[in-house]
Amino acid sequence: MTIWSQITDRIEKFGSHSVAILFAFLATIALTMAGIVPAIEQTNRDLRSFVFERDASGQVAVVEIDSQSLKAMGSWPWSREAHADLITKLSENGAGQIAFDVDFSSAAEKASDVILADAISYAEAQVILATFLQQISNDGGGYSENLPPEIFQTHGLLGSVNVHPDALGQVSQYNYGTRITDQIRPTLAALLTRSSGQVGKSFLIDQSINLTSIPSFSAIDILNGDVDPIQIRGRNLIIGPTAAELGDRYATPKNGIIPRVYIHALAAETLSAGRDIPTIDGKALLLVTLALAILWWNIVTSSKDNQNRLVLPLLAMLLIVSSWGFFVYSLMEIEIASSIIFIVCLFLTDLVIETSRTTKRERTIDQLTGLPNATAMMDVAAKNMTAEIVVAEIANFAEIESILATEEQAEILQSMSKRLALLAADEQIYRTGRNQLSWFVADGYANRLEEYFDTAATFALSPTQIGSKKMRLKLSLGYHEGPTSNWFQLLSDAAMAAHKAAEMNYRWLKYSNDINQIIDEKLAILSEIDQAIENGQIWVAYQPKLDLSCGEVNAAEALVRWDHPQRGKIPPDRFIPILETEGDIANLTLHVLKITLTNVQQWSKSGLNISCSVNVSAALLGDPKFVSSAIAHVQQSRIDPNQIVFEITETAALGDLDKAKAVLEGMRKIGIKLSIDDYGTGQANLAYMQGFPADEIKIDQSFIKSMARSDVDRVMVSSTIEMAHKMNFKVVAEGVEDADCLALLRQFGCDTAQGWHIGRPVDAIIFEERWGTHAQTMTA
Repeated sequence: MTIWSQITDRIEKFGSHSVAILFAFLATIALTMAGIVPAIEQTNRDLRSFVFERDASGQVAVVEIDSQSLKAMGSWPWSREAHADLITKLSENGAGQIAFDVDFSSAAEKASDVILADAISYAEAQVILATFLQQISNDGGGYSENLPPEIFQTHGLLGSVNVHPDALGQVSQYNYGTRITDQIRPTLAALLTRSSGQVGKSFLIDQSINLTSIPSFSAIDILNGDVDPIQIRGRNLIIGPTAAELGDRYATPKNGIIPRVYIHALAAETLSAGRDIPTIDGKALLLVTLALAILWWNIVTSSKDNQNRLVLPLLAMLLIVSSWGFFVYSLMEIEIASSIIFIVCLFLTDLVIETSRTTKRERTIDQLTGLPNATAMMDVAAKNMTAEIVVAEIANFAEIESILATEEQAEILQSMSKRLALLAADEQIYRTGRNQLSWFVADGYANRLEEYFDTAATFALSPTQIGSKKMRLKLSLGYHEGPTSNWFQLLSDAAMAAHKAAEMNYRWLKYSNDINQIIDEKLAILSEIDQAIENGQIWVAYQPKLDLSCGEVNAAEALVRWDHPQRGKIPPDRFIPILETEGDIANLTLHVLKITLTNVQQWSKSGLNISCSVNVSAALLGDPKFVSSAIAHVQQSRIDPNQIVFEITETAALGDLDKAKAVLEGMRKIGIKLSIDDYGTGQANLAYMQGFPADEIKIDQSFIKSMARSDVDRVMVSSTIEMAHKMNFKVVAEGVEDADCLALLRQFGCDTAQGWHIGRPVDAIIFEERWGTHAQTMTA
């Protein structure tokens, strides 16, 4: 018998579970060789750092050579006298140690060197000066060390300040010291904490330390005597550049790109807390995990209980929890990535083998709904080189399952698929998961994704009648495009984007490799919005509204904008849903209202008398404090209240109708006009809204943009306008993007048009220049 025959017989004897173990082990080796292990290891550490984040001890502080200091001092590098003053000031204030992450190796006047040398020698605090390793040549010819002049070395210690990125390009480790020829040079952090360790050996920097908790002072404040000596006394201080224009910044796992001086501070905090713990190699743990997997195989093959498969994810969780526990108690760092990869590969492989063996369902049809499934979608994708797909995750599907019978679940999914089919290629929707509907993007939307997904999201607003129950699906959409040769990854990435969109309360999200940064964005928005308002980063753009009866611009809509100093322009659909979900939208709305009132008043002085609408979230109608504040702002302004319009989404009318009417009637009583925004996207109709305290309705742009090519939407728009007029509602059409659309609205008797064809949103000054008294008329 050949060796291959023996292996084949052994595989058949062992069965699918043994094949799964073998495959998982080989896959782990392959993925390890592909370099995925460091990324997973770092992800585990990042999660752990966020969960167990702690404040720094405060013993180490940073003196920042920041932009403020550079501006005050005039130029860089500073004179030796300036650094001497820093040493003297810090020493007089009781600093414990003073360490410089500043290069003093360049030549200077002898008199200046003497001044700095005297400051070092007279200082009661120990002074540590930086040395820098520099590669002699690009062909690996060794390193030389840039040293400060010998006159400084007499009374000062020398510490190496070089840091080295890891395989991921991040500085996650730090050395105790380096060897240069016969000279051993301790690192700056090791000197600060008087720690010792093997030269050339590195330790992991404790990323769980909250970077913002490290005390910091501006160098110019120290020089000017503006820092309380109590804040300096007894602390070890690191002086180094933090101004962006000076560079010296490195990528780190948790804190992103930070100045090198803070890396030294984190390393010093790690050493002082005794967190420079030994690391257990992941290869040894992988062998232990393999042994446990073989034990698992014996249990599974001797039992028919499928619950035994839960042992694998439980084992993965045990590894993660154990590694975190050993870290928290400063015992050791355990590399678990290889074992986790093996467990995941084993679990997925065994699941695929068992599923393919036991399932007998039809190949391309979802049994519950009769919709084509993921296999059918893959077959379509295989006919093309690339594909654009959308995955709609039904966030509230668990509630639907608990309320509706199986047949009713199928009915509501089928109803939603019919709505979404209008946006899908060949009008085909696929059910690709328990709570997922997917489709290929129809042609013509490549450069209109924002509009495309807004339309898709509105389709979900209208509830579906199932027997005596009304159900509304809450959809979160994920988008991805790419080669169909890796179809599973394409669909998985789109599904991941949809899931992240649901977590962040976004309507939709496009997949990217940096998708986890969205979580940071949400936290940043919540923490920075108030400061952004205070700093003037939040401003208001105004989009003109055209009176179709006279051809003049006589109104505008106030649209909030956020110009972030680091992240650039943040679209409203990125921060408004988050603020609404977290209950923080009131402050922003009042801020927009106050700006709008000021601008309308200024326009009136200049002869531009127009009305302006402000969007008000439906949730705010139930907030008495907001309602009273909004009314007070309008009454206290010097404009006619009739010049202000509150645009309320029609969903406001569908909760507590009586309460909504009472609140809106109070606003209308003082003269504020009311508009029902996005009409047509919810369950309300004109008959239902009869007697509702509103002056106008806005037909949603999803109907306006498509009415030129859709008979159904054209009829819907024309009939809505006709009925609204009979009920004394004015009608605003938003989303007018071409002359043909505008002509149809004139023909239907629409009162007001709004959209890019009329004018794009601009700031208050440009709006006044463009639509002032002498330029209001628009011919179209």
